[in-house]
Amino acid sequence: MEVLNNLLKLVSEPIVQFFLWVAVIFVIANVFLDRRISFWVASVGATYFWVKKQDPMVALRAWVVVLSVFLIVLMVKHLFNLNVALLLKGKKRCPMCWEEIHRRAKVCPYCHHSFERID
Repeated sequence: MEVLNNLLKLVSEPIVQFFLWVAVIFVIANVFLDRRISFWVASVGATYFWVKKQDPMVALRAWVVVLSVFLIVLMVKHLFNLNVALLLKGKKRCPMCWEEIHRRAKVCPYCHHSFERID
């Protein structure tokens, strides 16, 4: 019961409600549009409707959170030369054919490029 109460408190937060609106609009838009376009339609649409009916500062704070995460991912990518999305999937890119392959692969299964030893 305590978990349910904590979940209800979390959902009652305006910033969480904003992100839930973005998610719902994304799912609906994803039925009709490409995934990338759906993301932008959901983001801009939720922001527009939220600012029109609710507190604009919540949308601003939500965008600050999104941009902060985006900047952190970019910093990790450029400072450490890591692709976070591939790292989370356990993959890497072959430098010859640019295909996604398993992170520990010694030879690319597509172009047969051999990698240096991984320790």
